[in-house]
Amino acid sequence: MGKEILPHILLVEDELTLAALLKENLKLSGYTSRHCKDGEEGWQTFQKERFDLCIFDVNMPKKNGFELARLVREKNQHTPILFLTANSSEEDKLKGFEIGADEYITKPFSTQELLARIKVILKRSQNAAAELIVQDETYEIGNMKVDIPNHMLSFGENIKKISNTEADLIKLFIKNKNQLISRNSLLLNVWGRDDFYTARNLDVYINKLRKLIKEDPNLEIVNVHGSGFKLVEKENAS
Repeated sequence: MGKEILPHILLVEDELTLAALLKENLKLSGYTSRHCKDGEEGWQTFQKERFDLCIFDVNMPKKNGFELARLVREKNQHTPILFLTANSSEEDKLKGFEIGADEYITKPFSTQELLARIKVILKRSQNAAAELIVQDETYEIGNMKVDIPNHMLSFGENIKKISNTEADLIKLFIKNKNQLISRNSLLLNVWGRDDFYTARNLDVYINKLRKLIKEDPNLEIVNVHGSGFKLVEKENAS
């Protein structure tokens, strides 16, 4: 039998004592990791190796975590990103989600909580990768075509790359078109939990999807106040 390939994590953290503690806990939990002490080193390393998950501190020298995440997202839409930061402001969290973060944890934090979040993120990512291998799953609605496994959304010749989260959300909406989906259902299906920060993350992604589908006047994501959202395909859609 071949040697088991352990999930490989990129840890970019300038607090060396914390980084050493996290590396040891990741090892004990069955992961391999590569530690970089600043954002520039993290970016150079990301370009050379394959990672299953990125953990970025936000406040770092040379490149901060947000700058690093933007570069990563330009190169790769799929590798999950988890932010660690001492800044607990709502504005900072929303900024992280706008960039494409999957999780945002504020310092000080419980190591067990971090490991639990990592486990959930990797499970979602692995499920998405399995779909890519075994399924040819495409949907057409209005003038829009969505290739879920390959994370592609197109309007004729205009093709856009979408993230794992965007693909998960648009798939739920299409499969339940013209039907209300509660906020709770969206959160549990996509993020696996329903709390304040995932709820704010949902709002960010709803806005992203609205921008993506605005090219088709026959499609609209409607907010049903206090209940949830639904993807409406108007009757005159071709």
